[in-house]
This record gives sequence, C-alpha cells and structure tokens, in this order.
Amino acid sequence: MENLCQEFLSNEAFNYHLIGPDDLQNYTELSTSVLKQKQTVAFHGAFSLLLQCMENLAGEVEQLTLPGGKLALKVFQAITIIQEKRSVVVEWVANPVNDMYADAVLAVILQVESNPTTAQAARAKKPDISQFPERLMKLLRGTYGNDAVIRTTKGDQISVKLDGQTAVINLDTLDVDCTDESLHSHVSSAAKRLHNAMSPCHV
Repeated sequence: MENLCQEFLSNEAFNYHLIGPDDLQNYTELSTSVLKQKQTVAFHGAFSLLLQCMENLAGEVEQLTLPGGKLALKVFQAITIIQEKRSVVVEWVANPVNDMYADAVLAVILQVESNPTTAQAARAKKPDISQFPERLMKLLRGTYGNDAVIRTTKGDQISVKLDGQTAVINLDTLDVDCTDESLHSHVSSAAKRLHNAMSPCHV
C-alpha cells in the first residue's frame, strides 16, 4: 500500500507548483490589476476654500498643477481632487484605508458645497485628538475583524492579529512592533494617516 501511494504521488500529473502574481500571465490567462476609483461631485465654491478645509482635515495637502493647467489637491498622500468647471473629480486607488479617507474627503466637499459659510467657520475648529484610539480601533476592526483587534488593559497599546502574525501599536509614539513586513506596513500607515488627519493643523 505504501509503495502504491508513493507511485501515485510521484506521477507527473500530480506535481503542482506554486506561482507568484508576476507569473500569472506566463502560465495562465489571469492577470493582476489595480482598481482606481473616480467620483465626480458638483462643486460651485472657491477652490481655495476647499483647500483650507482639506488642510483642516488632513493637516498637510499637496497642491498640484496637472497637464492642461487644471488645479488639483493631494490629500493623505492618496486622494486626488481635480478642479473642473462646476465640479471636482475625486480619484484614489481602492483599498480599505484609502476608501475610508475618500469617504472623509467626499463628506467635506459635500459640506462645503451645501453650506460654504458654515464650512468656512468650521475650518478653524480643532479635531478632538483624544478620540484617536477609539477611531483607530474602529478602522482596524473594519479591516481585520472585531476579534483580531484588541486594546491592552492599560490602554496604551493596540494589537492586531492576522494569519498567526501580530502587530502591536504604541499609541504614545505610533511605533509598530511586527515581524511581518506587509502587516507592519499597513498597520503603521493606517495609524499615522488617521493620527495626521485628526491632529490640529499648524498655520
């Protein structure tokens, strides 16, 4: 029986090999792609007011001039807002973190469009940074699941577990302790971007 099993497993028809994403096009008809989201929103206000509100939201906004002379803003280093006639186009690469920031950006645009006077008065209001740990927990649980994200009893750390790997976030320094490079990068990016969004901007 043992010899029969060895002969069965050694058959070339059952020799399988794992391939990486870069090899998909060489061995299969599959291919990898990046999903880019684009949304057009009506906007009749001044682009400078939108810039000020985005600075209040994100802390630091990159101003761009695109080919053709169009003005654009880069928010959270991931969301691009392009000025059009009577509208703006919001573009981003889809992933759980960028989608969350895009929602925040779109909410601000809609607020400025519906009531520019209120938006102009609110731009000086400072976000409540004390809510950062709770919002970070909500963000991470939305990505990894409720059971995968735990805050320590002392409240100064948040741990994230994924596929046997653990990332521990120090809420005082935002340093992340994790041996898995991919998990470390994603958790660290999410924590720092959210903290940057909630921190008061300096003018």
